[in-house]
Amino acid sequence: MNDTCPTCRHYAALREQARQAGDYSKATDYEVLRRRHPAHTVRIPRQPEGRAV
Repeated sequence: MNDTCPTCRHYAALREQARQAGDYSKATDYEVLRRRHPAHTVRIPRQPEGRAV
């Protein structure tokens, strides 16, 4: 988690609230959102069709 990123902090707080409420599915959802939000998503370029790597 990036402690300086407001989106990371927001999702972490929501995840903790869900965990405290016993809603582990929602807590997992918030963790996935935190890890995937655009500021931290790594883009992997697609390989051209027909080429093996």
